[in-house]
Amino acid sequence: MTDREQWSVRRFRDLVVMSGERSDIVIACDSVGGIGAKPGDAFAASAEVVTHFAARVPLLEVIAAGARPQVIVDTLSVEKDPAAIPMIAEIRRLAAEIGIDPEEGVTGSTEDNVPTGATGLGVTIIGTAPRGGLRLGRSLAGDVVACLGLPLSAPEDVLRPGDPRMPTLAEALRASDLPATHEMLPVGSRGVAYEAAQLAGSSGLLARMRATPGMDPTRTAGPSTCVLLSLREADLPELRRIRSDLPVTVVADLYDSNEQ
Repeated sequence: MTDREQWSVRRFRDLVVMSGERSDIVIACDSVGGIGAKPGDAFAASAEVVTHFAARVPLLEVIAAGARPQVIVDTLSVEKDPAAIPMIAEIRRLAAEIGIDPEEGVTGSTEDNVPTGATGLGVTIIGTAPRGGLRLGRSLAGDVVACLGLPLSAPEDVLRPGDPRMPTLAEALRASDLPATHEMLPVGSRGVAYEAAQLAGSSGLLARMRATPGMDPTRTAGPSTCVLLSLREADLPELRRIRSDLPVTVVADLYDSNEQ
């Protein structure tokens, strides 16, 4: 009889992290309701757009933690045909973009028992990393915090997949994999300044915000249209090489609370 691996479970920000002897499992989720193409939706949007951004948020959370997404679970509160067909197609497209087998690594369900008048969906991401390989609380005093992409949100901005002001999931994965990256954090509705403080605090540090002409650090980034990374300022050229027209803005400096 083989010994079963023992797991410890903890919360880190919005993530659930399961740590075993040989590996870590990271779980993130998000949901959307009332946005879509059904008659009862409060806000109109195509099935592809709604699904893209619903999946983008938890995928970025897992990637930012330093884990590799392995499984996408889509819980679609709409009928499979016709409503869920384009939603499932978008999930599978995103899976392929980041190296998940869309046939084996995507699962989920649809609501085919009762009629649905509005769109609802949930997305859960399961990722893995070698034990000790997660990038959580690893920022260092003297790091800068760089924002990859720009904070965007409806209704001020028309959000669409492929907007050049946002990093794609594949680009975020490349940024996370850079040896120069110490830590990474998606920006949500509370804005760049709030998340920079969260990034600093997870390593026992403080963030000193810089002036950012052309970027409001308090503005919502909606469905994680940008991400923060901590790294040495000398390593910024590596980040900028990900895509030449992708905005990279230094937004803060990290320092120890004992510094004057």
